[in-house]
Amino acid sequence: MAILTSLEDMVRAIAGSIMNAQHMVEKAQLANIASFFDDLHKPSVIEVELPAIHSNAEPDSAYLYQVPVISLVPHSSLIIGEAEIDLDVEIGGFEEQERPDVHEGIIDQLGRAAPAEKKATLMVNPGTGTLAAKNGNAAHIKLKLVATEKSEGLARLVNDVVKAQGPVHVRKQQAAE
Repeated sequence: MAILTSLEDMVRAIAGSIMNAQHMVEKAQLANIASFFDDLHKPSVIEVELPAIHSNAEPDSAYLYQVPVISLVPHSSLIIGEAEIDLDVEIGGFEEQERPDVHEGIIDQLGRAAPAEKKATLMVNPGTGTLAAKNGNAAHIKLKLVATEKSEGLARLVNDVVKAQGPVHVRKQQAAE
C-alpha cells in the first residue's frame, strides 16, 4: 500500500527539519557566548599587570588591566550554509485540499482576488521513488537551501566589550629595600 503525502508537505517537512537543526546550532552558540559573562551579565575578565609607558608615568609604575575573555578567543557563527537534498519520489495523482488560514483582511488590503477555497495538490510517495523510476512514474527532486547573511549582533557585542576594556588603576612598584 502506497503512503502518499503532498509534495508541498514533504518539502515543508524537509525545510523544517533543517531549520530546527540550525536552531539547535544557534542555541549552542548562545550558550557558548553566555559562558563569557558572569551571573550579573558582566564580561568575565582576566586581570593583567602591564608596565605604564605613557609620558606621565612614574618609573616602575604599572597598569592593572582588565581584559574581557570574550575578546581573547576567536568567534565564528556556525550556520548550515547550504543543505542539498536529492531524492526520487513516486508521482501520485492530484487531490483537492482545503486552503487553511487564508487571511481575508490581507487579501482585501492588497486588492487581490481571494484564492479558491480548495487547491490542487500533487501527491507523492517518497518511499518508492527508486522502484517508480524503473516504471517511468517518478520525479527526481533536488532541494537546495541556502543560508542568509550572518547577524552582526555578535560582532557588535564583542566590539563594545573591547571598547570598554582598559586600565583599572595605576599602581607604583614598591622600592626594593
